[in-house]
Amino acid sequence: MNPSPRPLPIRDRAGNALVGFRTVVDGELESLGDRDVVPAALVVVEYAGAVLMVFDAWRREWELPGGGREPGETTRQTAVRELREETGIGEVALDGVAVAEFDLVAPDRHELLAIYRVRLRAAPRLLVNDEALDFLWWPPADPVVDGMSPLDAEIARRVARPSTA
Repeated sequence: MNPSPRPLPIRDRAGNALVGFRTVVDGELESLGDRDVVPAALVVVEYAGAVLMVFDAWRREWELPGGGREPGETTRQTAVRELREETGIGEVALDGVAVAEFDLVAPDRHELLAIYRVRLRAAPRLLVNDEALDFLWWPPADPVVDGMSPLDAEIARRVARPSTA
């Protein structure tokens, strides 16, 4: 069972804050606005009661797969592309499940991120690459591990469904 959500805001070591989180119905994410309103998407990948975290080469921390929208992309297209680029996982059906609201620093800005989820039935073959140096299957009921983004961990806890296995 996943622990209760922590009260917001939650801050990381750089001062970025997760300040809001709301669930949505699939499809609602596409109507939120243009890429200036929702500039990125994250994916919560679930398998066997754990969530996939990638070790980001640039930020040097464990975080959810995802990234910024390219011109003309929907948030779903961004999520699919980033998941494939960072993990090698492709050909999966993503469910749009939430919007996360952030106050970010360097530069100072307020952003909404689209959150998608996929529950895998089999362990995927993960591909280390220039963006993702390693992978970790993290059970959301466990404490946040050293070097993990507390913001992404909280999103994972709020999105991951209890395992029925």
